[in-house]
Amino acid sequence: MKKYVTTRKVYKAVKKYDHQQFDDFCTRVYMNGYEDGKKAVPGVDVEEILKAVSDVRGVGPALAGKIKAAVNDLFQKSEVKENEK
Repeated sequence: MKKYVTTRKVYKAVKKYDHQQFDDFCTRVYMNGYEDGKKAVPGVDVEEILKAVSDVRGVGPALAGKIKAAVNDLFQKSEVKENEK
């Protein structure tokens, strides 16, 4: 992970910020960290998960369909929350 280093120039600039500028600065720092965190986590392919679940003994087409619906709902809710940011 890349370490964030505050330069003297940035430090002096931040000291002079008003309330709104400081809020914007903090939001940018947070969002950069959030994006770096998202990139650090390997992506999950829902279809691969569902294939693995359906290969489990005892999981038939009906149960696999219910699991697929539940997982898709979960990911759709996650995408809605992410788009609200």
